[in-house]
Amino acid sequence: MNTKFRVIGMMLALGILAVPVTLFAHHGSAIYDESKTVTVKGVVTDWLWANPHCLLEFDAKDDKGNNVHWTAEVSNPPDMINRGWSRKMFKAGDDVTITMIVAKNGEPVGRIARVTLNGKTFEGMGRVPGEATKQ
Repeated sequence: MNTKFRVIGMMLALGILAVPVTLFAHHGSAIYDESKTVTVKGVVTDWLWANPHCLLEFDAKDDKGNNVHWTAEVSNPPDMINRGWSRKMFKAGDDVTITMIVAKNGEPVGRIARVTLNGKTFEGMGRVPGEATKQ
């Protein structure tokens, strides 16, 4: 019985020690080039409305006309609801114009600053570099 309590105690201790590591590992924007934005027109392929971040996947043409599959993130659903976003706002086949802060390594990954869908513009996460902040 004593061994059982030791094992449970060790498991709890390891779990408590592991929590701070995962909390610190999650947030950050080190992968993004905060000084540069890209605006692309594309076609939605998927919209994931989930914690910890909602993900929009879309296809867009590069400078050579090749199809590029992008994945771009915004915040969690409660934050996005406050910005006017919804679970059903995107569907596969929708045409979108997306302004995003892109990955430093050149991969087709970004953080959405703004998206236009059906003539309506929605604010994403953070500001667009070089633009004045809105009052």
